[in-house]
Amino acid sequence: MKLTRTLTLALAALVVGLFSIPVHADNPNLDFTLVNKTGYGIKEIYIAPSASTDWGDSIISKPMENADSLAITFSPKAQAEHWDIRIVWVDEGADVVWKHCKLSEISKFTLHYNRETDETSADTE
Repeated sequence: MKLTRTLTLALAALVVGLFSIPVHADNPNLDFTLVNKTGYGIKEIYIAPSASTDWGDSIISKPMENADSLAITFSPKAQAEHWDIRIVWVDEGADVVWKHCKLSEISKFTLHYNRETDETSADTE
């Protein structure tokens, strides 16, 4: 009888615990991995809501080398549907910006550079 009561209380606590986990339905998962396959180093990376005019601080403190990957995570409080991503090259080439990225639909953002066309592109998954 005592064991049954203990198990019942434990089960009730588990059920209450499951229903009290906060759900961020208004904040989809924005986390993604950035992969540098450009052949060049990246000195700075900025990510800002598309509606913002302020890039804030770079999210890296040391250069991201070619073939490096970076897991980018967002605060649960981050709320924007579209985001802009800006990279600054180590070799002082022109900054590259991708506008209106819907990060809630992206898990991987892979950067490429085409020397023949002098264009930087990105594949997303």
